[in-house]
Amino acid sequence: MKRVVITGAGTINALGHGVPETLDAMANGVCGIGQLDIRDLDRLSVQIGAQVRGYAAQEHFTRQQISLYDRFTQFSLLAAKQAVAQAGLEFEGELALRSGVVLGTAGGGLNTSDQNYRSVYEEGKNRVHPFVVPKLMNNAAASHLSMEYNLMGPSFSVATACASSNHAMGQAFNLIRSGMATTMLTGGSEAMLCFGGIKAWEGLRVMSKDACRPFSADRNGMVQGEGAAVFVFEDYDHAQARGAEILCEVAGFSMTADAADIVMPSKQGAARAIAGALRDAQLNPADVGYLSLIHI
Repeated sequence: MKRVVITGAGTINALGHGVPETLDAMANGVCGIGQLDIRDLDRLSVQIGAQVRGYAAQEHFTRQQISLYDRFTQFSLLAAKQAVAQAGLEFEGELALRSGVVLGTAGGGLNTSDQNYRSVYEEGKNRVHPFVVPKLMNNAAASHLSMEYNLMGPSFSVATACASSNHAMGQAFNLIRSGMATTMLTGGSEAMLCFGGIKAWEGLRVMSKDACRPFSADRNGMVQGEGAAVFVFEDYDHAQARGAEILCEVAGFSMTADAADIVMPSKQGAARAIAGALRDAQLNPADVGYLSLIHI
């Protein structure tokens, strides 16, 4: 089986509009959560979130592109631009045929849905923009990345709620390891911080109104954020041959399902996933020197 490495990374999120800015914010304890700046905020009980600040779509895309790109797609394109630039790749010839994209998203074009529901139900309009469907579909971001970079290999989206991006990266990893692809753009994007998105989550009664403190005894809920992260996964031999800087190697992957509660994960399921990843990577627990915990 092929070895898989990461040769590029890009992001836009509440902490920064790029990887260096984001890492610097993390190192200095910067909090990206604050008062939301969205329409009809006064009608929401939850008014905080990790919103991307200082962002204007017209500074990055043309008017025609904005008519095609939901906010989650815009974020994906900006993150991918950084990742591809760092990797130093040009997708032409055989490489274009053997490169693809797998992105994760739970909400897809929720901003587009929210805006057009308003148009039809609140404003009484009888027509919506002809690009509404291609703008809101979950695979919109993956499709636009494939077109932007001439990626003619596997191109699809993964939607598995909070696990979407991890599952997407796992599929990209397996595609390269199996020899089906040479390089893959992968990661995920979300942009659900709109009135309809927050109102729906309020109904689930899992949202905090004041702060995100996942490991505290007085934790009272989660806080939503938005943004995108995209990586370049690459066949190790291909990266070595072209002299690419290798950021890290992806050694193993596993995924499981609890087959139980729709919103409450089990510790046993997480343990099985971790054990499976270690087996896949042919590592022992004692070989692990660092754990990165992502708490949802």
